[in-house]
Amino acid sequence: MSLLELFFFFFKISAMTFGGGIVILGMVQLEQEKRRDIDSEQFADMVSLAASMPGPIAVSIAWLLGRHYRGLAGSIAAVAGAVLPPFLIILILSPYIIRYSDIPAVRGFLAGVLAGTGAIISTVIYKNVKDALWGKWLNVIPYLFVISLIGVFRLHPLPVIAAAVAVQCLMQRGRAE
Repeated sequence: MSLLELFFFFFKISAMTFGGGIVILGMVQLEQEKRRDIDSEQFADMVSLAASMPGPIAVSIAWLLGRHYRGLAGSIAAVAGAVLPPFLIILILSPYIIRYSDIPAVRGFLAGVLAGTGAIISTVIYKNVKDALWGKWLNVIPYLFVISLIGVFRLHPLPVIAAAVAVQCLMQRGRAE
């Protein structure tokens, strides 16, 4: 993908979705499945890393996919494409939504958006959990380890998650070699 294609890939998805990062992630995943230029396991690793990074997941997945295709410049183009539409939409529409939010048709529209968003989020979570665990029950061990370190031993989540990401990276490097 060229820099312009990366920008418009994320711009289009970000402009046409309601519901935030998980919904955008689901749309990116659908588009990547159509393109078939990233292995599903590699994409699942990107999703896992994006979900564990601080900040919006849409920005994280844009950064990682942009880096995959075009390095640092690709990351910048993809993030710009992901961030620009919501920024412009909020800038332009927020005064009108606030002004007309008491109208039943507007409330109905927003309720419909909420229902659709919930369905997309549920689908994305189900698909990613199924892909991560189906036939690979060893993938459950890191989750159980992190949960036990935080829940049982009362360790702070930040270093535990950082250590889990480091171990995952080492495991990925070991599989690649």
